[in-house]
Amino acid sequence: MAKVAAFHSKLASHKAVYHDNDRCTEGNNIESYNRVPGTGGHPKCEHCARLS
Repeated sequence: MAKVAAFHSKLASHKAVYHDNDRCTEGNNIESYNRVPGTGGHPKCEHCARLS
């Protein structure tokens, strides 16, 4: 598992979830300038949860 600090997207077009795994393809598709640190009060991404 490649756990990273939790982050979420600041864009409304992305699902309202947070990511914490650097192998998550959904999280990796978020450009670094659109990433916000923390969970944002969102649930964990299902893909990240499966990778845990």
